[in-house]
Amino acid sequence: MSQSSVNIEEVDVCKCGYYCRLKTSRTPLNPGRRFFGCKASKENGGCDYFRWIDLSLENANESSLMNRFIDGHNPIDRLKRKVKELEEERDSLKFQLNENEEKMMVLNKKLKEVKLQRDWENVKFNRVVIVFLCLLTIKWFFNIV
Repeated sequence: MSQSSVNIEEVDVCKCGYYCRLKTSRTPLNPGRRFFGCKASKENGGCDYFRWIDLSLENANESSLMNRFIDGHNPIDRLKRKVKELEEERDSLKFQLNENEEKMMVLNKKLKEVKLQRDWENVKFNRVVIVFLCLLTIKWFFNIV
């Protein structure tokens, strides 16, 4: 086994006697680092065994660190790109919201106009009915007398 790499084909056996699982660190200090760890957590009676399978950052030389962060592999750059994408999406959604609010205002204005027109038509119809009923009443009254 060389100093620069660790053979992951040889699975570790922890102090509990179980084969260790290959896991990935999610901590801020070791993001993405792979390690073997006891399959049972310490809280569940496990032995808390672990072993890194890659070099620690302290043992890595500068060129290997640079290679790790080129071509967007740097988690900070990926997060910055994601934030920029989300901000662009937010701005696009705000623009669409403003457009839809303007359309809604126009449609509400048209709806009020249509309701007003309908109400006016009802008033005109009611006037015609009232005039017709008045004429019928007058005719009826004069026919009786």
